[in-house]
Amino acid sequence: MARGNDEAALVTGASSGIGRDIARDLARRGYHLLLVARRRDRLVDLAEELRQAHGIRCAILDADLADREQLNGLMSRATEWLATQGLTLTMLVNNAGSGLWQWFAQQPRETVQRDIDLNVTALTTLTHDFVHLATRHGRPAQVLNIASLAALLPVARYTVYGGTKAYVLQFSEILRYELRDTRVSVTCVCPGGVKTEFVELAGQQLKGDTGMMESAQVARLSVDAALRGDARYIPGVLNKASSLVRFLPRALRLPIVEKSMLVAVQEK
Repeated sequence: MARGNDEAALVTGASSGIGRDIARDLARRGYHLLLVARRRDRLVDLAEELRQAHGIRCAILDADLADREQLNGLMSRATEWLATQGLTLTMLVNNAGSGLWQWFAQQPRETVQRDIDLNVTALTTLTHDFVHLATRHGRPAQVLNIASLAALLPVARYTVYGGTKAYVLQFSEILRYELRDTRVSVTCVCPGGVKTEFVELAGQQLKGDTGMMESAQVARLSVDAALRGDARYIPGVLNKASSLVRFLPRALRLPIVEKSMLVAVQEK
């Protein structure tokens, strides 16, 4: 079980990929869950799976976090459910995110804005709400922000995605420092390539076995990092090695990263 039988975690982007597997990992550890995503049918199936397998309680909070009205009402919905269940929210997992692998000038303006709203605004708003809750209840609590290796390495065609993930990393590190005298820790995870539907939705197609990590492995390592209280974590030996490219001169970084990306993926 988790540290206390009344502990709950809120996971965004829980309908697929890393978010779904983080929910599964937290359920195995005994956390009760608030599952957030747009696709309610997937959340219903996941909640039933986790209740049956682990005997936990799950709330389904279907919401489009890029919609400001739905975003602003989410934490109120969460706290209402927590109160009825006698649970305390001690972990926030900001996993929901989107990106389009395309030259910036060719991206629709509404797609650019949606990526910013989801990757930056939603994460920042939910973290602000959570920090207020967690500092009030005073128990050990964690913010787990899922960024990307693109936060460290500039990837051509991922202009907006990489820029927003760099924000997530910087935001997490500064917030962690500001909260150093509280019991709230902030961990930012920067995964490399992961076998999820994100690749297809971003407009890419894998070229065979690319060495991408399994989502369940990334999820487990990410939760481990948050519970250890790590500031920054890069899952996978190859990703850690790849991250060293950031120390090269800027003129070399962009072409090297772009060529390595083109080895693994192609446009659909």
